[in-house]
Amino acid sequence: MKYGALLLLIWLASPTIIAQTLDELIGEADPFTTIPTQELEKLVKQLAPLENQATPQQQWVIDLLKMRYLAITGDNSASLQILKQLDIPSIPPAYRMRAYTIAILIYQIQNKYVEAFKILNKIQRLLPKIKHPTLRYIANSLAPEIYSDAGDYDKALLFALSASKEAKKTHNTMNICTSLDAIGSIYQHRGETKKGEKAYRRMLDICTTTKDPLFIGMARNGLAASLLQQHKYQAALAQANKALDLCHAANYNYGIVLSQLTMAQIYYQMGNNQLADHYLDVILPQAKDYLEHLQDIYTLKKQISKDAGNYKTALKWLEKQRSVEKQAIDQKKNIRIAQLTVAFEVKNKEQHIEQLKKENQLLTLQKKNNHQQFIIIMLSSVSIFLIVLLLWLQAHKERRRFKRMSQVDGLTQLYNQAYVCTLAETIFEEHHRDGKPFSVVVADIDWFKRVNDTYGHAAGDKVLQTVAKVLRNCFGTEGIVGRTGGEEFTAFFPGMSVEQTRNLIENCSQQLKPVAYENHSIEVTLSFGIAISRGEYETLNTLIRDADSALYKAKRNGRNQYQIYHMSDLKKAAT
Repeated sequence: MKYGALLLLIWLASPTIIAQTLDELIGEADPFTTIPTQELEKLVKQLAPLENQATPQQQWVIDLLKMRYLAITGDNSASLQILKQLDIPSIPPAYRMRAYTIAILIYQIQNKYVEAFKILNKIQRLLPKIKHPTLRYIANSLAPEIYSDAGDYDKALLFALSASKEAKKTHNTMNICTSLDAIGSIYQHRGETKKGEKAYRRMLDICTTTKDPLFIGMARNGLAASLLQQHKYQAALAQANKALDLCHAANYNYGIVLSQLTMAQIYYQMGNNQLADHYLDVILPQAKDYLEHLQDIYTLKKQISKDAGNYKTALKWLEKQRSVEKQAIDQKKNIRIAQLTVAFEVKNKEQHIEQLKKENQLLTLQKKNNHQQFIIIMLSSVSIFLIVLLLWLQAHKERRRFKRMSQVDGLTQLYNQAYVCTLAETIFEEHHRDGKPFSVVVADIDWFKRVNDTYGHAAGDKVLQTVAKVLRNCFGTEGIVGRTGGEEFTAFFPGMSVEQTRNLIENCSQQLKPVAYENHSIEVTLSFGIAISRGEYETLNTLIRDADSALYKAKRNGRNQYQIYHMSDLKKAAT
């Protein structure tokens, strides 16, 4: 036993054997490609006791392997500490690039979008120096998702098509398969359903050769969504059913939820609300971590409840829908602001570097002539002043644009839900404290879904813009109005009586005219719900909720009318 321990001690102490073992382990590891998690864990543990014998190049490989392993296991802080060691100009570009591709995924998970865009900018600057085909594909494939999250689908598509070209250069079927998923998804978001279908059919053909159920399932999911957008319900249902089986086989929860959500949407469009509701109930507990799916689930649950005449349940789902929508809007706004902030910083830095070059040229000329030196210094000072002034003006302009983006709905140019409620909250508290009347009016476009289904979403957008203009003209001078849902608007009137509010609504209804779209005339009516506080409401949310209840009563009583909430309605609802 002692002899064996002695031999082991000699073996561990031998630098020649350690170096060979280290060389063998490093030779097996390619830090620029994906290593299965279990193999990666084993490799990192084997390398740990040998790390002090590593050459600088071997240490870079070890650091990349450790960085990825720490990220997978959730130790993001330790992983990002390694980034600091690798993010220096003396490290070869390929090693820095691989570190960036790991770091950007961590920052996206942490919702640190400014840092994510900064890393993305470094990747794009370094990309021309990278020759490794798989690494080039990985680097290119990161941009489409982050730009899609920001809502910049034009840039997302540009990067997705570039990533697809890089994937083909790797001659790796799995890389080509996954690159097409991003392209199909972006086309869907852009409303180019035919192109989305074509991309997903191509993805299905290629992924099928890999025999990987996960990626085949996601290809069928994408194809089902494209067919659903084109109202090809039977074909879409067939693809969604196949996708569900494949995602179950791969134990891929995200794909399982997506498949069943698509099936619920298809069944709803086909008029089978009972089966649609069944699928929604099945996936709801599994979808808690998927914000975009929850938004669709709550919206469909609300609509099914409304169709069944169960307005109390519909109101509950509406509140959940609004909460998730607000989270999604806040997240997209944060990503977009981060994108614009980093773009501005990069532009500012480039201008600064260019200015430094100019100053260096001026300093060279100073040595030739003292008189020229004086003139050049003066010109430089004036130039710097003008550049600083221009940068300040640009920054001021950007800040104003950021502020407007966070306050105004892009389609209707009315206040968005978050900002209009913030304004109303302050005014409500003042009126509540003084016992003054405060009115809330919730308006909803009647039969709006029929407009979208019959004439298309472009017609629906025109209807929304027309209604918003009428509401702004009618309500804008008396109170504040904003878009608070898909086809829903909310107005707040401080100090206004029931009779005054009713007159405003009647005037507004009279101003609504048919909307001309192509060769069609689209009739537009609104239903209104009114709730008024004379000091008895403690919170604005309660007042809005009661106005919503009055709105549902107006819908239930035939639409194209208004209803005023009375406390007796609360007693009826309780019974």
